[in-house]
Amino acid sequence: MILTVVFLILFFILSGLLILFVFSVFIPSVNQSKTTDNLQTFLFAEDEVQSHKKHSSVNKLRDTGLRAVVKCSSQKTFSNQRLQYNDLRDCRVFNAMYETEFDCLWQCVGFGSCVSVCPQQAIIIENNTAVILTGCIGCGRCIEICPKNVIELVPKESLDSVIRCCADSGDTSCSDYKKIRKAEIPERNISKITKLCYNLFYGNKG
Repeated sequence: MILTVVFLILFFILSGLLILFVFSVFIPSVNQSKTTDNLQTFLFAEDEVQSHKKHSSVNKLRDTGLRAVVKCSSQKTFSNQRLQYNDLRDCRVFNAMYETEFDCLWQCVGFGSCVSVCPQQAIIIENNTAVILTGCIGCGRCIEICPKNVIELVPKESLDSVIRCCADSGDTSCSDYKKIRKAEIPERNISKITKLCYNLFYGNKG
């Protein structure tokens, strides 16, 4: 009889401890996990999450065999200037407001919006014009952000035959109107270690 009572007491104690564990530890931990997921949703806007994913994929980029070409020569000159612009240096903002500083509506704006999105750091600005450097792998991000549509992807083999001016008419004082210039692709100014790592992954593909 006494042994039965002892077993009953032990049973109730163990059952109580199990119930206490479930309600005080297990269930709260599950709820906390769900709350954390919700917090991440509230802390980061959808565009921030997508931007993070986009930048996280930079290391996964591979050479497409294409190269970006700016159809606007950095060697061009103009004789007519419409205005002097000294405001926000963003190509899309400027194009929406003024289109051009000179008399050519098709020229590169030259404020470097494409520079900031290039994962290879393969674009610089010279003479208010984007210039593609060695290291371009043809990812196309510069094309997406250019409001003038003066950047396109072409096979590496046809770089020399691309017309470096995309003006639709001769109503421009641009010195390079419809001229074909040989592509002279400047070297990127990078350290020897960075260059070695790049060649290991991509080879000498320019």
